[in-house]
Amino acid sequence: QAAMEYLMTYGWAILVIVIVLAILAFFLPNLISVPQTCQFSQAGFDCSENPAVISNSSKNGQVEASFNLQNGKGQTIDVKAVLCTTASLADADLTFATKITDATEQSLAAGATKQYRGISCVDEAGLPIVMVPNTDFRGRIVIYYNFRNDVTTILRPADAVLTGTVLGG
Repeated sequence: QAAMEYLMTYGWAILVIVIVLAILAFFLPNLISVPQTCQFSQAGFDCSENPAVISNSSKNGQVEASFNLQNGKGQTIDVKAVLCTTASLADADLTFATKITDATEQSLAAGATKQYRGISCVDEAGLPIVMVPNTDFRGRIVIYYNFRNDVTTILRPADAVLTGTVLGG
């Protein structure tokens, strides 16, 4: 009888452990997914007002980023191009960026916020990044800009780390 009590006690304990492990295996992937973040390394820019959205567009599963850019530089800037990439800032290539050609779209007054939607994300070689929904994206946004009163035409880069889960498009 002692042996039977021993087996029943440990049998129930093992059953409870198996159930807990099954529940963890089911819910854990949702708990450890990366949060939607957009954090600039350079002071004066912010894109965290509304978290960035990384979507899987209808264009063959290509990843696109959408975010709000806030200008805290203290003066008006002209945004010339926006790049979403998995490359480092040193390897980010302006030729792959989405160009902003409309003068009214370029201008961002001090303290103002502008929405950028559907910025195509590319890798180091400029190839579109293709991901399925519910996968984690880790990359960066690079803003190429000039101050309104700049005498130089050299574009200034500002980069933000962008993380999030790819949503279905």
